[in-house]
Amino acid sequence: MKPSRLLLRLEADIKSARTTFEADCLRAERAGYLARIGQFDEVRMELAALHERYDQRPNVEISAWLNLVEGLVIFSKEMGLAASDKVRRAHALSNAAGLARLHALSAAWLAHLDFLRVDVAAMSTHLNEALTIAGQSNFSARARANLVIAQGYHQGGRIDLAIPWYFKARENAIAEGDDVTVSALMHNMAWLRASNLRRSQILGIHPTGEDDHALLSAQSTANYDFLVGVISLQAHVPILRAKLLALNGKPAEALALFDDYLSIAVREGLGRMHADLIADRAWCKLQLGRANEARADADLAASSIDPSGQFDDRAFAHTRLVEIYSILGEPKAALAHEELATIAWRGYSEYQSRIVQSLNDLLSRS
Repeated sequence: MKPSRLLLRLEADIKSARTTFEADCLRAERAGYLARIGQFDEVRMELAALHERYDQRPNVEISAWLNLVEGLVIFSKEMGLAASDKVRRAHALSNAAGLARLHALSAAWLAHLDFLRVDVAAMSTHLNEALTIAGQSNFSARARANLVIAQGYHQGGRIDLAIPWYFKARENAIAEGDDVTVSALMHNMAWLRASNLRRSQILGIHPTGEDDHALLSAQSTANYDFLVGVISLQAHVPILRAKLLALNGKPAEALALFDDYLSIAVREGLGRMHADLIADRAWCKLQLGRANEARADADLAASSIDPSGQFDDRAFAHTRLVEIYSILGEPKAALAHEELATIAWRGYSEYQSRIVQSLNDLLSRS
């Protein structure tokens, strides 16, 4: 594992800090980095020590850092949107106290969480805030905000617009020495590339600028995480590989990964994709001649689809179930899922247009 320049700098700055308070702020920032790579035991001890020192004599800057770090712990363990409450507190405290650097960083993280919640209006508001407040040297806030813009355009099917923002995110992360943000960038690119390729196969279209190297991209992400010591969200890359292997007609390899990692992935924050993942597992079993098991998984997937869930998750699950029920000789079930898939794909297309337009409007004003 290579040492992170950001982590080394923070540790050096802690040692040379002029006051205990200055060192404690740096300790909190270091804990945030450790949370993002998954060193939760060390983070827990650091947070406990800071709470012990400051709970009886609160300091607004320390409180803001503690809330942000606690939010990052939740996010890094399970991609939990419960992290929003903690990050909002950090945002409010840093704003009230005029802590511009922390204010911009918490706004950028809120934008990321807004993106995951599919709240386009809130995402744009927080992105505008982060980019307006962040100075040129606030590489952490700029890297996170740029990453959100990139993945927004990518999700919107505009990889041509996303690529320059991925580059900007990477440049800022490298300037900060932040390997974890580079890792997040690679994860997001790999997942969105896989999603777009899968959609293109289903709908018979080709997403502009995408290629057929998604599996290699997933493996590169895993290799990079190993190199820089990221151990959070360990099931995400194996599940991504499983989905791509299923897409590429390799059901036995895909099924082995689904069996090993699906339940872990759900605990790590992929619960919103649960129905889609089970449907993919059912398809793998069906391809391997295990029709009864496939039918059981298909029925479980059908009952697990959240009708208010994200459009693409529903669309992928319904579309896969159309294939499965058709092969199983259940045309009524297949037709029902085909109708629901059409509705979900239409909603997803509208969402893509909305997020691209929102980002275009935001960036035209900046």
